[in-house]
Amino acid sequence: MAVAPNAPLEELELLEGSNGRYYTAWQVRRRLRIGEWRRCLRQRDPGPDRRLVETDEGVLLMLTPIEPANVPRWLEVRVVGEATLAVDTRRCPSRRPAVQP
Repeated sequence: MAVAPNAPLEELELLEGSNGRYYTAWQVRRRLRIGEWRRCLRQRDPGPDRRLVETDEGVLLMLTPIEPANVPRWLEVRVVGEATLAVDTRRCPSRRPAVQP
């Protein structure tokens, strides 16, 4: 896993989704705030702090914390301003044409 130099690894909270994707705490908070996801359940004890959310498509998604040392090598964490993003480097960049004026 690669982390941008200004993102302290020990302060980074990563979550593994039941859909096979990874998210930072910032991404989860943003999706909940803008209404893209809705909270369903949260389990704090016993065990890890797991969260169950519903996506816009009506799909349930379980989010479980994961130690940064245990994430796949292809995962990259990027810091853009205040945002911290988990990026799957295996995915091809979008082939959509540039936005026309």
